[in-house]
Amino acid sequence: MTSRSFILIIGMAAVTFLPRFLPLLFLSKKEISPSFSRWMTYIPVSVFAALVASDVFFWEGSFSLQPDENIKLLPSIIVLFIALKTKSLLWSMLTGIIAITLLSLMV
Repeated sequence: MTSRSFILIIGMAAVTFLPRFLPLLFLSKKEISPSFSRWMTYIPVSVFAALVASDVFFWEGSFSLQPDENIKLLPSIIVLFIALKTKSLLWSMLTGIIAITLLSLMV
């Protein structure tokens, strides 16, 4: 390993670690208001929703709601139905994997 690679790895570790560690260091002793704490509970859900929406609705670099152009729409609807019906992450994931695989093979 060259010294340049080592410096790059150390730099990437610092960039990954510091944004997580510094708030923990400075805010761990502070009292957080209940309204801020309640607001913070929505962040993971909103980030997940943004990630899923960008993956489902954008196909090959453009926004697409056409099932014949965007292969991810139908499996997403099926997974949503299974998730609402069973409330099971396992069944939702398995359904999604099977649905996208079958549709990929058909196209």
